[in-house]
Amino acid sequence: MGYSLSPLRGFARCSLFLRDTHVLIFAPTSETLPIMKPTLRLCFYLLVCSGFVVTARSAQFTPPKSEWKSLFNGRDLSNWDTFLATPSGTEPLVANVDPKGVFTVTNWNGENVLHVSGEQYGALTTQESFTNFHFRVQFKWGLGRFGGRANVGRDTGILYCGIGSPNPRTGWLTSVENNVMEKGVGQWWSVNGAIIDCEGEWVTSENELYVPYKKEGKGEKNIVWRKGAPRITAASANGITPPFDVEQVFGNWNTVEVVFWGGNCIHILNGHVNLVAFNPRYRDGDVWRALSQGKIQLQSEGAEVFYRQAEVHPLYELPAEYLDQVVSPAGSDEGFIPLFSDAAMPDWKQSGPGQFTWANGIATGEGGMGLWWYAGRQFTNFVLRGEFLQEQDIADSGVFLRFPDPSNDPWVAVKQGHEMEIGDPNPKNPTWRTGSLYPFHAPVAANTKSVGQWNHYEIVCRGHDYAVRINGKVVNTWTDTTQRTSGGFIGLQNYNDGKTVRHRHLRVKDVW
Repeated sequence: MGYSLSPLRGFARCSLFLRDTHVLIFAPTSETLPIMKPTLRLCFYLLVCSGFVVTARSAQFTPPKSEWKSLFNGRDLSNWDTFLATPSGTEPLVANVDPKGVFTVTNWNGENVLHVSGEQYGALTTQESFTNFHFRVQFKWGLGRFGGRANVGRDTGILYCGIGSPNPRTGWLTSVENNVMEKGVGQWWSVNGAIIDCEGEWVTSENELYVPYKKEGKGEKNIVWRKGAPRITAASANGITPPFDVEQVFGNWNTVEVVFWGGNCIHILNGHVNLVAFNPRYRDGDVWRALSQGKIQLQSEGAEVFYRQAEVHPLYELPAEYLDQVVSPAGSDEGFIPLFSDAAMPDWKQSGPGQFTWANGIATGEGGMGLWWYAGRQFTNFVLRGEFLQEQDIADSGVFLRFPDPSNDPWVAVKQGHEMEIGDPNPKNPTWRTGSLYPFHAPVAANTKSVGQWNHYEIVCRGHDYAVRINGKVVNTWTDTTQRTSGGFIGLQNYNDGKTVRHRHLRVKDVW
C-alpha cells in the first residue's frame, strides 16, 4: 500500500490526488480530535467542509465520460475521407476524388445508409483517429460483384488502427483487419505487411471440413483461431479465420464489432466473439512497432455492400465480459530477464526505512514503509511476472512500476509511478483490493490463494495501458488518461504492518 502512519503521534498521514498533484495531509485520529485545542480543531473542520481532507485510501480514478458516438450523420460523408486505388497503383492518392460514386449515401427502405458499390478498390476513412475503443457497425450485402472477386465470396472489411499513407494499389492504410467476407466475417488478413499473434492451429486437410472459410487458392496457408491453443505469429502471407460462422442469411443485416484495448483485438459477429488476436505490429525500417491507434476504414473490395449505424466509444478499461479473452503478450518465459538472481542482486537498492532480506531466491520485506528497487535499468513497455506469498491475512506489500530514481525517498514511487497492490482480497473499498492499480482502479476480483500459498502475477505495461493477471486470470485493465508515467524503474514495497510478504521469481520482458 502506498501509505503509512505519520511519525506525528495521533495524526494519520493522508493523501489527496488533485490531477497530477499529490498532497499529503496530517489528519487527527478519533483519539486525538477531542483533545485538540479549539482553534486547531476549528481549522481542521473548515478543511473538512472545504473538501481538502480525505482519508488515506480514498483517491480513485474516475474515467472520462464514455458514450457511443455516431460516425455517420445520416446525410453525407462529412466525417469521412474517401481514397480510391489509382489505375497504375503507383501515384499518391488524393482524398475525396470519387468520379464513379463508389462511396455514397443512399436511401434503403426509408433509412439513409452508406452504400459501397465495390466497383473499385478503396476505403471510406474516418478523419478522426482512435486509440482504445469499441467500434460497431451493421452491414448487408448487395448484388454487385466486380473484377477478380466476381466469382468468389463477397468481400469487404473493417480496417482499424490505420496509420501512414494509403496504399496507391488499394487505398488502404497499414492497419489491423476485421474481414467482412462470406464465410469469413471476423478474419484477420495482413494489410501492407502488418503481422499479428493469435492462439490457433494451421488449417489442414483434416480440419478444413469444419472451418467455414475455404481457401481461394492452393497456395494459401492459413490459421484457424482456437482459444487456448499454442500461439502462432501470422505472417503477412497468412490469414487467421474463425472456427464458426454466424452470419445472417443473405439480405439481412449483421452486426460486426471490434473491441480494441491495449494491443488486444477482439472481433465479434452478431454477439459472438469469433476471433481474438494480439500484438498487432508493422515494420518501420528494421524495427517492429505496435499498431496501437489510428483511423478506421470501411473497404471497397469488389462487392456491393451497405453499412449503417457506424458508431464508436472510447475504452479506459476492457469491458468485464471480455477479460477472459485477453491473452498474455509474452507467452512462455522465453526471453525474460531474471531480476532475482545472484547476478542481479548488486543492482537492488533500498529506499527509505526497513529492508529486504534475500535468501534462497526469496526476498522478504521488513519494516517500512520503504522501497526496494532494481536500479539496473529502466523499462518502458514490458511484461513483469513474479510470485508473492502472504504469511498472514492482509499482509501488505506492493509492486511499483515505472518510477524515476527515488534516491532515499520511497514516496517518489507513490507519487510518480504506479503500484499493483498486495494486501486485502476483500476490502471495504475495491481500490484497496489485491490486484488494484492503487489507488486508481480496482480489479474485478483478487483471485488470490489462501494465506501461506504462492500467488503468481503478471503485469503488462504498454503505453498508458495496464493489465494485471493473478493466478492465470486477468483481474484488472486500466488506461491512465493522466499519462503520469511511460517508463522507469521497478520496485517492491516493504510495509510496517508487522506482517510478512515474500517475493520470488521476479522477471521482466520488453514488448512492443
